[in-house]
Amino acid sequence: MEIARDRFLDDSRTYHLTVGLRSRTTPAHSLLSALTPDEREQVSAVMVKAMDQIEKIVRSHLPPASK
Repeated sequence: MEIARDRFLDDSRTYHLTVGLRSRTTPAHSLLSALTPDEREQVSAVMVKAMDQIEKIVRSHLPPASK
């Protein structure tokens, strides 16, 4: 199972990032699969906040036209 959030850092779609949570074992898959829709939404919200922080760090390295 995978829960992922994508973000484009520019209008050209050149800078496309993904933050993901992926189960790597059967027990981990079962754990993620057992999440309720509300819990999945909570995980998604945390991932969006993480992506916001990552974007703040990497944005300064984008070419000026992409900012």
